[in-house]
Amino acid sequence: MATLAEANERGRLKLLGRLAGVLLFGSGLVTLATVPEPAPEATNRPALVLITAVAMGVGIFVWLAPWDRWNRRATLWLMPIAFALIGAGNYYGANADPRSYGVFFVIAFVWLGVTHDNWIPTLMAPIAFVAYIIPILRLGEPVGLALSSASLTIPICVLTGEALAWGTAHLARTEAELHEERENAARLRALDELRTTFMTAVSHELRTPITICRGHLEVMGRNPEPTELHETLDIVVDELTRMGRIVDDITTLVRVEDPAFLRPQTVALDRFVQDVAAKAVPLLNGRLRLGPLPSESTITIDPQRLTQALINLLHNAAVHTPASSPVDLRVRATRGGWLFEVEDRGQGIPPGSEEDLFRPFRRGSTAVPGTGLGLAIVRGVAEAHGGWAGVWNRPGFGATFWVEIPA
Repeated sequence: MATLAEANERGRLKLLGRLAGVLLFGSGLVTLATVPEPAPEATNRPALVLITAVAMGVGIFVWLAPWDRWNRRATLWLMPIAFALIGAGNYYGANADPRSYGVFFVIAFVWLGVTHDNWIPTLMAPIAFVAYIIPILRLGEPVGLALSSASLTIPICVLTGEALAWGTAHLARTEAELHEERENAARLRALDELRTTFMTAVSHELRTPITICRGHLEVMGRNPEPTELHETLDIVVDELTRMGRIVDDITTLVRVEDPAFLRPQTVALDRFVQDVAAKAVPLLNGRLRLGPLPSESTITIDPQRLTQALINLLHNAAVHTPASSPVDLRVRATRGGWLFEVEDRGQGIPPGSEEDLFRPFRRGSTAVPGTGLGLAIVRGVAEAHGGWAGVWNRPGFGATFWVEIPA
């Protein structure tokens, strides 16, 4: 998926390409508009009309060209064409002052400076010099006068282009720095919001079992009956176990950013998936269906962490779908790695909430007990492996949660 910076760069390239199209078309149009005006007898009007028509045609092509899919240097092929058109127009136009076509060279170098890096205008100077001086010499102007004019006009054009290139590069760097600052500020706001959500959710999740334990212990009294004592102890142990799971999940989620979180090793892919399926048997009570497994394939992963992520997905499928519906566990090769899929046939999830489910303490259903950390851990484990996790939602027909691990 393309980043915001890449999308902005593509948009900029498209804009600059279209600017070249406008300049070519506009220059041809302006020149064409001057054809009916009085001119020296040597003016070749048909040739001038043809040159302007070519310039306008090239301008239309440049406007329509897919610059956002091409490298920025690809636009440099426009410069020889532009200089050739300017030189031809100057020769066949045979104006009283052929040096007046220097304004078109200025326009060309302005565009070069805006669209390209430093030194590109300088590299284009020899081509511009030739395109400037040849028509003047062929029109019979003295060599010394032609050289003097070219030696003044072209360096000024180059200086203009280089100055604009430097200024544009400086603005681009400033824009990049401002964009980075905005991203950092947004990240800090997100972290602050996450911290607030985290503390609120943790206090809420832990307060409930603490309240239950305290309430039952207070009600029990000093001389409880054996039956009451056993019931209270069972409840307290269950709630303490629940608190332990919450703490373990929080610890796992916090550690996913730690480089030492993973202990990668190379394992046989089919054997790994079979082990995951075997561990999930008690959760799904015969509902699990294992898809075809790639034979003789290996994968470099942390088996414990990836097993934890897949078991979380299988557990979610077990508790959120009808007891009679099957759950499929599959693995298949992708262009960049391996895709693990857990497909259920429940009711799916509410449209628009797909990404929200992977945020910490977000639960698809409050009727089902849990900490809301399972899917956040799944994505954290996937990211720690350099991959990603997501869901393909089919409202009313089920959902397929997936984890992609790069090869």
